[in-house]
Amino acid sequence: MSQVDPLARYISEAEPLHDLLRRGLIQLSGFLLKRTVAGPRAIVDYEHVEGARERIREAAEGLRSLRAPTSAAHHRGHLVAALVAIERALAAALSTTDPDGDALFHFVQESERHLRAVGRATPGFETVDFKQACCAMQGAGAPFEARFTG
Repeated sequence: MSQVDPLARYISEAEPLHDLLRRGLIQLSGFLLKRTVAGPRAIVDYEHVEGARERIREAAEGLRSLRAPTSAAHHRGHLVAALVAIERALAAALSTTDPDGDALFHFVQESERHLRAVGRATPGFETVDFKQACCAMQGAGAPFEARFTG
């Protein structure tokens, strides 16, 4: 009977928790964007916040039981820090004392920094790089413009 490598087991168990945190962060970011565009006095739909709350709850439960080998302690530390920041972002989203969304923005940013650190440390945990997305138009006109110069 072969034993599973503790690091491989950890990565296998941590990946879905990372995904839950990432998806919760995306939902809170969507809420922040809607709230920012609508203005501080507008009534904004809290559907994104409720979805984020469920994902964050699931991630918190999973992280409580996630055992990391010594070699993954730093990785797990960033996952936990991302969770703490996203829980604070959730509280700020539901708060009536942050009408401009400054605290929400701060905690969304902090959570995103930790998730990016996780992505840099471990293949398969990368966050989306929107500079490489199909909607990113940086330099898109260069091949077209080159036809008319020279």
